Amino acid sequence: MAKGLARTFGQDLMRGEHEVGATTNGGVLMPSHTSGDPGFYAKKRAREAEIGRELTTEEFLAEHYEASDAPTASGTSIFDPVLCEIAYRWFCPQGGTVLDPFAGGSVRGIVASRLGRRYVGIELRPEQVEANHAQGAIAAEPLPEWRVGDARDLGAIAADVAADLIFSCPPYWNLERYSDDPADLSTMDEASFFEAQAAIIAAAVARLKDDRFAVWVVGDVRDDRGFYVNLPGRTVEAFEAAGARFYNEAILVTAVGSLPIRTGRQFTAARKLGRTHQSVLVFVKGDPRRATEACGEVEFGEIEEVQP
Repeated sequence: MAKGLARTFGQDLMRGEHEVGATTNGGVLMPSHTSGDPGFYAKKRAREAEIGRELTTEEFLAEHYEASDAPTASGTSIFDPVLCEIAYRWFCPQGGTVLDPFAGGSVRGIVASRLGRRYVGIELRPEQVEANHAQGAIAAEPLPEWRVGDARDLGAIAADVAADLIFSCPPYWNLERYSDDPADLSTMDEASFFEAQAAIIAAAVARLKDDRFAVWVVGDVRDDRGFYVNLPGRTVEAFEAAGARFYNEAILVTAVGSLPIRTGRQFTAARKLGRTHQSVLVFVKGDPRRATEACGEVEFGEIEEVQP
């Protein structure tokens, strides 16, 4: 099945879809400014201070952003479609509903549609939702649905949703900033971030049917002093407080890329080791045996390739 997903979505998504902060230009998806340039918003705020007024993202990109700083395709971040396929086929019933409190880009929604699952994603940024809809040509029925709003209001935004699976990948706090919106978890201080994430997890679990699974992809990050904040552990605490028990953990090995170079510098300076993995945390609301029965037989097979 991994081969099927890689072939079906790899070129289509990497040609146009950028998981973080993608924007559109006449229907053509443009590279993410945040993923290609982590200092994008710092530069935007500095320029605003210079001219004495706020700038829209579009205005800053068009009139103030230096072309030499523009991101390249190598800086894009795309959620792993194979991980989506595995999560849906293993932990969501056929024809079931997936609720994603941190939708981001289009990958999770498109894969759900191609596997016959209804997908409802909550996303704070309207421009990201617009970019997601531009990928509609490679989706299937039921078409993925993205709702604009603050995930802390998930109880109201998704009041009509009875989810068979919670599946998401939240902001990793200070690792990457997605916008200047104060409601964006990536802009918050540590205490506010964890409080907001716990509230969103509680609201999501409340929309999850009894005897169903939740899958959360997360990695750890460091605070300003260099100490890990235990993001995976505190995520487990939030789910258990919301009534979903910690059931499985898998390790997602990530590409090494430039890590050896970066690790060499940080290890020499501060004895910091690099990370090459994220955690895939699986929770159960209710009885795991009944949740397994609800999922039915384990699915196998490839997804049909989209014809151009």
